[in-house]
Amino acid sequence: MDDSETGLGDILLLPAAFYWNDGNWYFNLYESIVAPTGKYDVNDNVNIGRNYWSFDTVFAVTNLNTKTGRDFSLVAGYMINTENGATDYETGHELHLDGTFNQFFSEGFAFGLHGYYHKQVTGGSGAILGDFKGKSYGIGPSFLWMPKSGSGKFSVTGTWLHDLNATDRLEGE
Repeated sequence: MDDSETGLGDILLLPAAFYWNDGNWYFNLYESIVAPTGKYDVNDNVNIGRNYWSFDTVFAVTNLNTKTGRDFSLVAGYMINTENGATDYETGHELHLDGTFNQFFSEGFAFGLHGYYHKQVTGGSGAILGDFKGKSYGIGPSFLWMPKSGSGKFSVTGTWLHDLNATDRLEGE
């Protein structure tokens, strides 16, 4: 089977975000809403949109040590998904964790390691063959570049994640 699709995906809304810090420790708590605005057709093999709303509560913590150039971040989130009206299926709630360790080699460039863990913690409803509680985790290299022209307000990041294990989810790179 081969298929492809291009276009604008679902839109992420951020109605509330709180930031604070204590020395080298930075904290972030926010709520994001994924709005089903991307193209979705139940008869297509590939879809850009999810065709359902999702609500993701996220807490993030970063330790940035400017003396050593080390940056460690951990992000934990819990996502609640609603039903896809085209399929009468509701994906279960999801727990996701992301961690990054970066070493800065200059003021504007860091190279590091990124890892993730994802688990569907509740079963979905409407599935004919069971709830398929998905789980996966992976790890891979990452980089961060902050050009001087952006005055620290613009950054480019890149990550390649290699799935080490995936159960009831697609496995990939």
